[in-house]
Amino acid sequence: MKRVFVTDITGDAIKISGNDAHHLARSLRAKRGDKLTAVDGTGNSAVIELIDFDKTTIMARRVSEIQKIISGRKIILADCLPKQNRFDNIIEKATELGVDGIEPLISERTIARPKDKLERWRRIAKESAEQCARDTIPTIGDIRTLDDWLAEISPLNSNTLLLFCWECERVTTVREVLSTVGDKNIFVLIGPEGGFTEREVLAIKSAGGISVTLGKRVLKTDTAAISVLAMINYERM
Repeated sequence: MKRVFVTDITGDAIKISGNDAHHLARSLRAKRGDKLTAVDGTGNSAVIELIDFDKTTIMARRVSEIQKIISGRKIILADCLPKQNRFDNIIEKATELGVDGIEPLISERTIARPKDKLERWRRIAKESAEQCARDTIPTIGDIRTLDDWLAEISPLNSNTLLLFCWECERVTTVREVLSTVGDKNIFVLIGPEGGFTEREVLAIKSAGGISVTLGKRVLKTDTAAISVLAMINYERM
């Protein structure tokens, strides 16, 4: 069944407008009487029936009870911003791999200083969530420094794990850590081109971070993000 994200599915009448309406009418060729799965991006879903079309809006009615998806432990990707537009690809692939939130960070060696990107990044996350049939859209946090983010999440509670990928780590793997800590919420921290500074590594470890290796090769920041998320998914299957 086709899926569409809507703002609110609690009422009997559902309004679909803007790009979502255009996508349904033009790309998916939806028509009156079609039934779709509507999701609100936070885990609620229901079946709706399309009943009326105009140039910019589609009206629908809810024809099923609202279903609530019970989510398990959360995965948050905190990624020091790469150069160019490679963060777009990170958001797309991280959404497909099931992250619940993405935090764009600036560290000492971060070169990129993007402005006015949040709306674009949130649109990419929404479009990717639609494409991979997710019921939720990952949140995209505001851009802030690594130090500020570490201060926000510290101290880690007993149900939360902070992993950071570090090219100088040679022993500890993602599998080894996950096999010993049980089912916890996970922060995954990825460094910038050039890696973390010595001061930053100490700060991350002081915040409770555990360094992990992704293998013998030094990976680009976007490759590292995708690789570690895939590893976590595999271990949690």
